Amino acid sequence: MKKIIILFLLLPLLSNSQNYTLNGRINGLKNGKISISPFYGNEEKPIDSIAVSTSGSFEYQFPSDLESGMYRLRFGQNQFMDIIYNYESIAFHTELEFMIDSLVFTQSLENQLYFEYLNNRNLTEYKNEMLDPLVAYYPKDDPFYEDVYSKVEGLRSGFEAFVNKLVEDNQGMFVAQIVKADFTPYPPTALTEMARINYMRGHFFDNINFSDTSLLRTNIISGKLIQYLSLYQNNRMPKEQLELEFIKAVTVIMNATKENPLIYEYAMDYLIGGFESYGFEKVITYIADNINLDETCVNTERKAELEKKVESLKKFAVGKKAPDFTAIDMKGNEVKLSEIESQYTLLVFWATWCPHCTTIIPQLSQLYLPNNKDKLEIVAVSLDDNKEDLDTFIKDNKLEFINIGDMKKWQGDVVQAYDIFATPTMYLLFEDQTILAKPMTFDEVKNALYERNILK
Repeated sequence: MKKIIILFLLLPLLSNSQNYTLNGRINGLKNGKISISPFYGNEEKPIDSIAVSTSGSFEYQFPSDLESGMYRLRFGQNQFMDIIYNYESIAFHTELEFMIDSLVFTQSLENQLYFEYLNNRNLTEYKNEMLDPLVAYYPKDDPFYEDVYSKVEGLRSGFEAFVNKLVEDNQGMFVAQIVKADFTPYPPTALTEMARINYMRGHFFDNINFSDTSLLRTNIISGKLIQYLSLYQNNRMPKEQLELEFIKAVTVIMNATKENPLIYEYAMDYLIGGFESYGFEKVITYIADNINLDETCVNTERKAELEKKVESLKKFAVGKKAPDFTAIDMKGNEVKLSEIESQYTLLVFWATWCPHCTTIIPQLSQLYLPNNKDKLEIVAVSLDDNKEDLDTFIKDNKLEFINIGDMKKWQGDVVQAYDIFATPTMYLLFEDQTILAKPMTFDEVKNALYERNILK
């Protein structure tokens, strides 16, 4: 009897120690390498590579400690496919030129269901895109309108029934979690365009369980955040008004994701990074002022980095005073920020190894007039660690403004004082070191200067 009990207790351990494999054949892919990467939201980092034979076949044994989740198989810079791994072997074959259309899974129910869902979703979306304009603009008193309306209703209800059945029949499977989270409820067809948008804004996250951290091992959450923000996007709006709209969206996202610390941290980090890249300072400031990381009991490396980033955003927000510093420029002269005799100072952090920087720095040089230094001074702080490269770039581009570089890269004194974590980073300062603007592009620099009559 004891032997039976011991064997029963060991069964879960034995089942988890099974070897699961990935077998594939991609006709047209020869003697190449396939990288395999797990997801954490939108982030993907290769953990291994798989050799491909001349016939396009390959085999890979999943590590025993690999977590369930979505994994990206990348065959080239722009060629990839995403698969679900949930402790089962996977086998498929396809054609390189028509990868998804010719894809057949001979093993792995999870992936069979997932790609069946994707194909059904894409076809339904395509048909809806064709029919939506007719519903919106076709005369409603014409008998044909009823046919179109019924067709749209049938498409949507049919797809929704398909999704509900897939989720219901496969409860407990990872694919069911993914499909349920990915499916967005349809607004009533008869609503006006604005009413439909408002409906979507209110119901977009109905199917997502934000307490389910396993969704972080997919790209579902990042994709849904982008889609939700698009409901507030209007290219006809000026930037200031668009930022106010995005703040509304961010408020909803904050409230929706706060139930789980890990998902909340990821969502806030993702939003900050995205809005930073577009220079939406008001939205970033709103997030920094309203983010709540104190109540999260999980101490993670991501949380620590996010806390540091948020504090930096608050410290260097428009209206704050930039910290003073003293440094030695590339000519050996001492430079103290507070002693620069100019009404405005453009402070730029850059490096010769940064592609965007090597474009914008020469452009800034065109704006710099040595005889106008009482109105505008430019201070360029380099993150280079090779003095010869920096000297050559300065000489070749005739950079006459103040150039600073201590050859310490990210550990430089001024760089550390300003918590720099990306290049280029720019601050337009008033003479009392108040931060007036944080331009992201050359055009934004010019606009900030024109607004203050520095350029005419």
